[in-house]
Amino acid sequence: MKHKIYLQKIGLVDKSILVKLKKNLEWSFKRFGIEFKICSNDLGLYKFEYVSGKKQFDAPLILKRLSKQAERKNYFRILGIIDQDIFSGFFEYNFGVAKLPKEFKTSIPKVALISIFRLKESNYDREENSALLEKRILTESIHELGHTFGLDHCENDCVMQFSESLMLVDKKTPNFCVKCMGILEEAFLNLD
Repeated sequence: MKHKIYLQKIGLVDKSILVKLKKNLEWSFKRFGIEFKICSNDLGLYKFEYVSGKKQFDAPLILKRLSKQAERKNYFRILGIIDQDIFSGFFEYNFGVAKLPKEFKTSIPKVALISIFRLKESNYDREENSALLEKRILTESIHELGHTFGLDHCENDCVMQFSESLMLVDKKTPNFCVKCMGILEEAFLNLD
């Protein structure tokens, strides 16, 4: 059975970003036979998701909406892509967030969200680098999708390393280490 992961544009995001991300994710997950599909509908942002005191969007509220959509449409996985600043819990900001599964065989939709806002050079008064931005978006997308398969943060040279700064995002590879790849392979065996 071929599993599909849906890419959901949220708010104003350049469509070309999703097209490139789809191609890169298909290559990164090819050994698992996953198909990536860009959702035909765009999701808007709601006023209640914006916290004016922080000037950021509440990521768990957006995840909740994504989860309802995934449940309604019976999606295997969904990754939301937003170009706004997000936060979750006590973190000042997030590059991404994910809803972790309690177990692999449940039908509960697996949901993740990435924000490209803080991945862009322009937010740090530096000249934009499209190749670097593409790598950052891919790396954080793989990281958050990894969480949806039950992967925790990893201390190895791995995409699952925790990144609290842009420098740490740039330092990590978009690849899983041997340990995390083993967990991921086992997760896929349990899905079939």
